[in-house]
Amino acid sequence: MHGFLLLDKPEGITSADAVRVVKRFVKPSKVGHSGTLDPAASGLLLILIGAATKTLDYLQESPKEYKLTVLLGEETDTCDREGAVVRSADPSAIALEAIEGVLVNYRGVIDQVPPNYSAIKKDGVPLYKLARKGVYPEVPKRKIEIFSLEITHWQPPFLNLDMSCSRGAYARSVARDIGRDLNVGGRLEKLRRIGSGKFNVADSVSVEEIREGGVEFISEHLVSVVEGLAHVPTVEVLVFELQKLAQGASIIVPNSRISKDVGRFYKVVSRAGDLVILIAPEQKGSDIHLRPVRMLNLAD
Repeated sequence: MHGFLLLDKPEGITSADAVRVVKRFVKPSKVGHSGTLDPAASGLLLILIGAATKTLDYLQESPKEYKLTVLLGEETDTCDREGAVVRSADPSAIALEAIEGVLVNYRGVIDQVPPNYSAIKKDGVPLYKLARKGVYPEVPKRKIEIFSLEITHWQPPFLNLDMSCSRGAYARSVARDIGRDLNVGGRLEKLRRIGSGKFNVADSVSVEEIREGGVEFISEHLVSVVEGLAHVPTVEVLVFELQKLAQGASIIVPNSRISKDVGRFYKVVSRAGDLVILIAPEQKGSDIHLRPVRMLNLAD
C-alpha cells in the first residue's frame, strides 16, 4: 500500500500514536508522518504510507494554516497549558487596537526563537530532554515566514487568531512573544491545524473511522503518490530513457523538453503508473542532464 492519508488527529495523543494506529492495519508497509502536532494540538496530520515515506523532502507543505487560541496574562515554561507558570498579569484592560499593533510585527519574514520544550536538537540532544533536566541552552533564532495573522475574536483573557505560516514556525512561540510584547505574558491555550500545502482537514478521516474500517477504509481514502506530488512538474520521457533512469543513470534532453526553471525537482511517471522517479535537472551546455534522485516503486 502506497499513498497519503489525511488524518484529523485528536487532542491527547502524540503524532507517533497516530502513526501506530494506522500501521497496525497496513503492515508490512512503512508508515510515517509529516509535520508533528503536539499532543495538546488537533487537526491535520499527513500520514505517509509505503513509498510515500520517501517523499518527505519533496512535499509542498506551505502554507500551514492554523486556528489558535492564546491565553493572555500567563506565560509558562513550555509556552502552552502543560507547563509551569513563570509569569502572570491582568490582561483585561488590553484594547483590541493594542493587540493589532503588536501583530504587525509578526507578519512577513521574522526571526523566531523556538520554545525550550521542542524537538530541535542541541549537540544531538532534543531541547525538551534538556529542559526536563533543568538545562536551558540558548536557542538560536530561526527565520520563518508568517503569511497572515488575523484576529478572529478577543474576549479577555482569550485571543483567537487565524495564522498562515511557513514550515518550521512555532505557534507556541507566537503566543509567548505576543504576550511579552503586551507586557502581560501569553501562552498557547489551543491549536488546530486546518491546512498544509494543498491538503485540508476537511478532507481528513478520524482515528475512530480508521479503527472501525481497517485496511479497506484506509485504502479507499488514500491520496495517491502521484496526486500528492502534483506540485512537482512532470517530464515526459521515452521508454528507453525511463529504463536508464530506473537503473540510476542520467539522461540528456534538449532544452525544448523541459522548462527553463533548472534547479527545481521534476518527476517522471511510468505509463502503468507503478513507478515514479524524482529527478534533478542540471544545465550542461545547450542540453539538460536529468539525474534520478529518488525512485518510488508503487508496485505492491
